[in-house]
Amino acid sequence: MLVVFLKLLLAHILGDFVLQTKTLVQRRKEKVGYLFLHVLIHAILLVLFFYPELQLYWISIAFITFSHLAIDSLKIWLEGKYPAKPLFFFCIDQILHLAVLGSVAFYNFGFPPLSYELLFSIDTLLYLIAFLLVAVVSPIFLRLFFSKWDKEFEFQNKRKESLMHAGLLIGIMERLIIVLFIQVGFLSGIGFLLAAKSIFRFGDLANAKDTKFTEYILVGTLASFIIAIGIGYALRLALKYT
Repeated sequence: MLVVFLKLLLAHILGDFVLQTKTLVQRRKEKVGYLFLHVLIHAILLVLFFYPELQLYWISIAFITFSHLAIDSLKIWLEGKYPAKPLFFFCIDQILHLAVLGSVAFYNFGFPPLSYELLFSIDTLLYLIAFLLVAVVSPIFLRLFFSKWDKEFEFQNKRKESLMHAGLLIGIMERLIIVLFIQVGFLSGIGFLLAAKSIFRFGDLANAKDTKFTEYILVGTLASFIIAIGIGYALRLALKYT
C-alpha cells in the first residue's frame, strides 16, 4: 500500500509542480484547453508509473484523472470569484488532491488498523501539548505581557509599518525551531538563530534611532526565546522520564 501511495504522490508532485509552468498555470485560467493539457500530463504520468500493473489500476487512474479535473476546475472558479485568497485555495486544492490519492490507496488495500494506544500515547500527547503551548498559548501570554506598552502611540505607528501578523508568525516559527533544536540536541542552533535574527533586525533598529522601540524588540525576542527554551526542555525531560 505504501509503495502505491508514494508512486501516486510522486506523480502528483511532478504533474502539479515540476511539469506545470507559471505560463500553464495562468493560461489554464483563460482557456480550458490548457486545463485539459495539465490533467492529461497527470494521466500520462500515472500510466507510466503503473504501466506494468495497468490492468489492475486503470480504474484508479481514471478516477484520479477526472477528480483532478473537477478539483482544478473548482479552484479556478473560486480564484476568479475570490482573487484575494490564493494561498487558501491552493491549500484546499492540495488537500483535496491528497485526499483523493489516499482514498484510492485505501480502496485498493483497505484501511490499516488504527492503533488507539499509538494515537493517544504519552509521547504523542506530550508533542501535541508542546505544539499548542508554542503556537497558541505563548502568543496570548506575550500579547498580555506587552499590553502595557502597546497602548503607547509610537508602538502603534511602528506596527502599521510592518506586515500584518508577520511578527506573530515569525515568533511561532522561531519557537518551534528552538523546541526542535532542543529535542535533537542541536543547542548551538539556538545561538545561530538568535544571531541571525539580530543581524536582520540590526538595520531596522539602527535606522529607527528609537530607544524605546529597540528595547521593545529586544524584550520581545528574549521573552520568546526563554519561553521556547523552557517548553523545549520541559518536553525533553517529560519524554525522558515517561
